[in-house]
Amino acid sequence: MTPGTAATRLRAGVIAHLQTWRLYTFWYVGFLGLAGAGLSPGEHDGLRLFAAWAVPTLGWLGGHYLSDYFDRELDALAKPHRPIPSGRLPARVALACGVLAMLCVAALAVLTGWRTSLIAVLAVAAVLAYGLRLKALGIAGNLVRGLLGALALLYGAATVPPLDWRALLPFVAAFWLHDTCTNLVGTLRDVDGDRAGGYRTLPVTHGTATGVRTALGLYVLTLLAAGWGGVLAESDGRRGWYLAGLAGVAVFGLAALAPLLSRQHQLPARDALRAHELLVLERLCLAAAVIGLGLGAWLALLLLAPALILTWWSQRTLRTWYEFGAGSKTGAVEHPPGAAPPSVEKGSTYA
Repeated sequence: MTPGTAATRLRAGVIAHLQTWRLYTFWYVGFLGLAGAGLSPGEHDGLRLFAAWAVPTLGWLGGHYLSDYFDRELDALAKPHRPIPSGRLPARVALACGVLAMLCVAALAVLTGWRTSLIAVLAVAAVLAYGLRLKALGIAGNLVRGLLGALALLYGAATVPPLDWRALLPFVAAFWLHDTCTNLVGTLRDVDGDRAGGYRTLPVTHGTATGVRTALGLYVLTLLAAGWGGVLAESDGRRGWYLAGLAGVAVFGLAALAPLLSRQHQLPARDALRAHELLVLERLCLAAAVIGLGLGAWLALLLLAPALILTWWSQRTLRTWYEFGAGSKTGAVEHPPGAAPPSVEKGSTYA
């Protein structure tokens, strides 16, 4: 093997790992951990806050490896350009990286107490249940995937005991609802591939219109739960800033979802992807608002600004290719409930 060939293979492997990480989602789960820590009344020292950020982030990366491993046959059918089906990331390597990350999460959780250990076990169980079975079973899969955000918030809170359930529960509900919503929007992007692979997601079984309306309903409930949390919070004068920020977040999120309503019966996959891209940015703002409520607005803004820039950049440079492949064209396709799956050969470039 020549030096040039070795360098090319190494570069391709590094890029494959970075694509698997979904860098445009990397910051969010750590924000949730910090938000949970800020809502707890314990001592907010640097080491505890680092654990609240680092452990959920590591688990998130491990979950992506395992999700891509479990989806490798579906991706070979619908998205063969992705790292595993394209051969740039061997399946056994993805599995090993996912398992190693989860083992590290377990070890770190044990070191910080029984509460964090229990939450870590629940999160790993949710990742496995979602990837192995529930992703293909409609709203149950969306709810389990959404639960991971709520568990990240709880993990962060558990690093700074004791838990203040009165302050936590509204935000646990808000982020569970929000992440269920964003996951559902993601399935609106993948209707044809999911149908061809035998996945019975909500848009596949009940149509894209039902999927869009359900996502919008979940988002409205998210805002109500987040507002409830702000009203209940004992925040030393931060409540007003939080509620003002939440109003801005609401405008952002509703603007992302509104265009889907006008095309709900004939929804282009790229429109669903665009809505999801905006929600990925919006949820960073929502999590940062909760960080500000617990830890202070200046810290929240200091964290949010670079996270938004990096997320925007990584979506522009990585995401469209990751979802659709190079040079793909995705048009509008009507997806009524119960429609027959299209004929797709394994290994095709169908997207």
